[in-house]
Order: sequence, then structure tokens, then C-alpha cells
Amino acid sequence: MRLTWTIVAALAVGFGIWATHFVAVLAFRPGFTLSYDVGLTTTSLLVAILVCGAGIAMAIRGSGTADHFLGGAVVGVAISSMHYAGIAALVMGGDLGWNPAMIAASVLAGIVLGGLAFVSAMGSGTRRLLGGAGLLTLAICAMHFTAMGAADFSRCFPLVANGSIHNGWLAVALAFISVLILGAALGSVLLDEADRRRTARERERQLRDAERINEATSRLELAMTHMAQGLSLYDAEGHLRLYNQRLPQLLGIDPERDLAGLSFRDICQLTIVGRGQAPDNLDELTERVLEQHLPLIAGKGGEIVHTFADERTLRINHSPVGDGSWVSTVDDITERQRSAAAIAHLARHDGLTGLPNRAMFNERFEAALANAEETDNNLAVIAIDLDRFKEVNDSYGHAAGDVVLKTLSARLNEGLKEGELIARLGGDEFAALKSFTSMDAVREFLARLETALFTRLVIDGSAINTGGSIGVAIYPEDGADRSKLLNNADLAMYRAKAEFDRRVAYYESEMDEHARQRRDMARDIWAALEENAFYLAYQVQKSVATGDITGYEVLLRWDRPGHGNVSPADFIPVAEECGAIGAIGNWVLKMACLDAASWPEPYKIAVNISGLQLAQVELIETVRNVLVLSGLSPERLELEVTETSIIADKQRALHILRQIKAMGVSIAIDDFGTGYSSLDTLRSFPFDKIKLDRSFMDEVEVNEQSKAIVRAILALGRSLHVPVLAEGVETRAQLEVLRMEGCNEAQGFLLGRPGVIDWDDALEAGMGA
Repeated sequence: MRLTWTIVAALAVGFGIWATHFVAVLAFRPGFTLSYDVGLTTTSLLVAILVCGAGIAMAIRGSGTADHFLGGAVVGVAISSMHYAGIAALVMGGDLGWNPAMIAASVLAGIVLGGLAFVSAMGSGTRRLLGGAGLLTLAICAMHFTAMGAADFSRCFPLVANGSIHNGWLAVALAFISVLILGAALGSVLLDEADRRRTARERERQLRDAERINEATSRLELAMTHMAQGLSLYDAEGHLRLYNQRLPQLLGIDPERDLAGLSFRDICQLTIVGRGQAPDNLDELTERVLEQHLPLIAGKGGEIVHTFADERTLRINHSPVGDGSWVSTVDDITERQRSAAAIAHLARHDGLTGLPNRAMFNERFEAALANAEETDNNLAVIAIDLDRFKEVNDSYGHAAGDVVLKTLSARLNEGLKEGELIARLGGDEFAALKSFTSMDAVREFLARLETALFTRLVIDGSAINTGGSIGVAIYPEDGADRSKLLNNADLAMYRAKAEFDRRVAYYESEMDEHARQRRDMARDIWAALEENAFYLAYQVQKSVATGDITGYEVLLRWDRPGHGNVSPADFIPVAEECGAIGAIGNWVLKMACLDAASWPEPYKIAVNISGLQLAQVELIETVRNVLVLSGLSPERLELEVTETSIIADKQRALHILRQIKAMGVSIAIDDFGTGYSSLDTLRSFPFDKIKLDRSFMDEVEVNEQSKAIVRAILALGRSLHVPVLAEGVETRAQLEVLRMEGCNEAQGFLLGRPGVIDWDDALEAGMGA
């Protein structure tokens, strides 16, 4: 387009100069009619156009003021050349005279003013453009009229020559050519405007396309920069062409390193090396990696998961494009793998202690059985139940209970050997497996378990005595399948729990029958509760000194269908095991208070409270509600508790007893002289009565040691100002010893057998009866 406009400008300016010259010549009157040579006139026009075109081209392509001035000066030369060529085209005779000074002045005026015109016009702004046009016009006029002033036509005369142009025809030609030039210029302007608009539209389109491309590129770069995946594009030759910064971060490659152009093999090697030292077998490792990846790249793609030495886990996915190139993405699935592993671990381990749970225990159990069948090994199945764990929770809170479970679990699990397993089945129940060939190995394992269970714990400054009952069943002697062995281990564990001085019990076949009997009894106990089949018997308590009745102790009786009367010593432990003892104890307390409230005499009623009842805070409200329901005065109710039930959770038990004593209820310590017999217990709580155990009455009248123990306990009671009641008095000799030693009260077959109270006899009875 620049060339087109250069040609148009050359035509316009050249013809303008030429037209200005001949119009001015037409206006010149030398005294005769002028005519023009066609060839020279045409030559003058060509000179004007060509030389002006050269000057304009120089000015357009120039980059500074000097270039612009030089281009204008060439146009000035064109003006001078055209003018003198035009004068030479005049057809006339004579001698044309010239003034050299004015000729030089005309040429210089054209050059200087032409150069200044182009310097002004090539600047920015409309004013400079108009100034340039004015200066160019001035250059043409100044050069022409100065040159005409330099010519002397006084010695010239007209001639008529063939091929000359008359003034009239020259005027017509000038007018016609001017119209053509103006039309061409106008057309050029219109074409330029159309081209300008087209160019503007094209430029706008290109700008919009560029903006869209830049926006898309920015988004792509933003996405690639911030995407969690590592992204890479490889060409058909396997060289990396595009990647994001996440890729080297995930692969452990220096992010400052430029990876573009590297081969897939190079990337694999850099990943293997990471930021450390290259291993000696780098090539071998690289080949192994390529053997895994290249089949996927050459095929339909796929993914591979790699786990690195620093526990990073990456999933690499290859997606072939179709022309031999492919896209690879890298995902860091480390946390996902860890979460999956944690979930899998939780599914097979106890959440609190971390020990294997029941599901994992069963799996390992079956595997151990299969191994024992294939080899000569035996298998010991061990059931473990913690002692008094509920009391720990009730006394110290569940947080402390959790600490106990975790600590004991850690102890049990510590130092396990091959073929040994400890699992938590739930609550305070644990189980263990031991593969062995010698019973010595089993005994050594059980000794370690005992040490772990019975070593004292200290939690937040409080010492907690822990313990447990352990039952052992042996494969194949005690069973051939998992269910049978575990059930037999449980039976042995319950035997250990039932015996006070036993920690470990081995399964015996008789335990099955014993367990069946206890299950039947437990079922009948619950049925007896629903059918009110229990009943109460009362045994009188009398003053040793006067023989007066001081109260009655209530005793529970049960006539079991098909078995007759069952001793409380037999069914109470079963009731405790099956959870019925709480309901039975509440029933006894309620019925005893209702009966006592209806007695004709305000004797005291003594009710035994079990250790499980004493462990429940609800006992306080139970006693209060029974007293309200029955209307019995609190001073007539005496609750008997054993020291063993207190020791299980001393702090909690004494708190409950204090709350009950505050109601006005008396508290007696039962079976004193057996069990712990701790003086600290007597010091810690103001008991209202000490009940001397019946075992001391058997030989008290003939055995000096028994008499000495009775004497010591009675002396202890007197020093503490606590009355003492002796149980199991069956002979007058025993009663006489008690009278001589100063015992306060007595109870036994001599004084009255348990049964229904005969009030006629009761009101007349005395010590001598």
C-alpha cells in the first residue's frame, strides 16, 4: 500500500508542479503568442513526476529530519528541472537571455523550501501537515517566478513549427489532465479509506484473536501452574515438549532445571535419582521402570502406582494421542494411600488400644489352627477378663478407664514372640493365642500376661490395682474348632474369676457340665424374679447381756422348682454373673422394709447389700425411695456390707455409705475377721455395728486362739465405741463366752432359726428360752 500511495503522491505532486508551471506560462505575455513542443512538454511532465517520486520515496523511508529534508530537496530539484525543461519546450525564435544569479536563486529557493516543506509535513499533527503544503506551494511559486524573472524574452519572436501545441490546446489538455488527476486522487482517497477501514477491522479482529489467544494461554498457564497434578506432553520421539511446574515437584526433580526436550528415559532417570546421588545400578533401575511404562504408552494407555523410599506414592497415567505422542499425568496419592491404610488398619484393629480386634483375631485364629493341623505344634487359646474394670470407670471416669485399657494393652503386647497374639475383643475382654510345642512355653507366656495385668498403675497421682482372670484351652485336647476352643477358654476364665485366690485356670471337661448348670440356674433366677418366687426369712438378733430382741436380719430364700430350696451361697454368685443381683437386692430391700413397717414392735431390720449394689450410685435413691414407699423410719433400717465390697472401690463405696448414713440409716460391717479385716476401713468410716463372722464361733469355747481373736475384736469395738454382734451362736457355752468377754449382741440357731416371725413367741422370748 505504501508503494501505491508513493506513486499517487508522485503523480499528484509532479503534475501539480507541471500544471502550475504551464498555467503560469499561459498567463505570461511576452508580446507574442507562445506554442509548445510536444516532446519537451511531455518530458518536463515525466521529469516532474519521476524526480518527485524519488524525493517522496526518500522522505517516506527516511527515519530522521535529515532524511525528510533530503527528500524535500529532491522534490525542489524536480521543481527546478521541470521548470527549465518546460521553458525549453517553448517554440520561438530569437535569443532568450538569462540572469545566472536569479537562476541560482530560483533553484536554491526550490530546494530549501521543498526540504522545509517535507520536514514540516512528515511531523505529527494537522498544523504541520498544512504548514508543509504551504511551504511546498511557496517553493513551486518562488522557484517559478524567480526563474521567470531570470529570463529575457525581448529578443525572441514567435515561430510556427509542425507538432507544436497552441496555448489554447495546452489549456484544454491541462484542464483535462487536472480532472483526471483529481479523480484519481479522489479515487485513491476513497480506496485508501476503504482499505483503512478494512485494515482497522482486520486489526481489530487480530487484536480480538490475540486477546483470546492470550486469555486462553493465560488460563492454560494458570491452570497448569496451579493444578494439583503434574502434566507433561511428549512428542512421537518421546521428548518432553510441555510440562507444568508441578511435575518436577512431584517427581522430586530440581524445579529450577529445564526439562524441555529431555527424553522420557531421561525423566525416569532424574526421578530415580531425585535430589540425591545416582545409584550404581541406575541403568538397571531405569530399564525396569521403562519395562513397566512403555507397553502402556505404546498401547491404549493406563496407570501405574509407584511408592518411593521417602514414602511418597505417585500414580502415573499415560494417555496416547494417536500420532505417537502422549500425555502423562502424575498424581500424589500419598495421603489417600495412608487414609486407605488407616481405614484398613481400623477395620482389623481396636481403635482405642491398637490391638487386633475380633475380626483379625478370628483370621489369625483360623490360620493358627490350620498351621497346627499341618505341623506338630499345639495351640493355646487364652481368654482374659479384667477384674473390677467397671469400678475403675465409675470411680475415676471413663477417661481413666481408657488410660487403663491402653496401658494394659501396651503391657500385654510388649515383647510378644513369634506365634503369639494379643487381641481386644471388646470392653474389658481380651484374648490371646500361643503356638507351642512345650507346656513350659505356655507357662512362660502366661507368666508374662500375669505380670502385665497385676502390676499397679498410677494415673494422675492415683494408684490403681489392676488384675484379671485368665482361662486357657489347648488344641487339640480341648477342642478342634475356633468356637469350641474359645468357649472352653471362657469357661476356664470364669472358673478363675469365681475362685478368690486363683488367677489362671485351665479348661477341664467338668466345666462344661458346671457351666450348663449355672446357665440353667441363671434362667430360673430370672424366671423367679418375674414370678415372685423368692421369699424372705428373718433371724432374730438379741442382746447378750439382757436377752432382749434388738432386731432381725432378713435372709433371702428360694424354692427352685425341681430342685427344692437352694442355698444363697449357691445362687447369689450366679445372680451376680447374670446381672440379676441388682433386681434381687432391690426386691429384698423393698419387701423387708414393707414387712418391718407392719411389725407390732419397732425392731430394727438388717438387710445385706451386695458389692455390685454398693458400686452403684443409684443405691442412694433406691434406699430413699424404699423408705418413703414403706413409711419405715430410717433409724430402724440397718444395711450390712462386707469389707470386700468396700475395698473393690473404697472411695466410691464410702461416699455412697455416707450419703445413706446421712438419712439416719445404720451401717454395719459384715463378716468381720475374714477377708481384708483392715483397721483402715474401720478408721475411714463410722460404722454403727461390727458383725463378727460365724467362723470364729465354731471352737471359741475350747480353742484359746479363737477366743483370743474374738476377745481382740470385741476390745477393738469397745475402743472405737462400736457395738459388736457375733454370728453363728449355736451353743450356750459359746453364748457364755461372749457374755464374759462383753459382746453386745448375738445371732444364731441357739437364739432363733431363720423363718417367719411368730410374734406371740417373740414378745415372750428371753435369753433363757
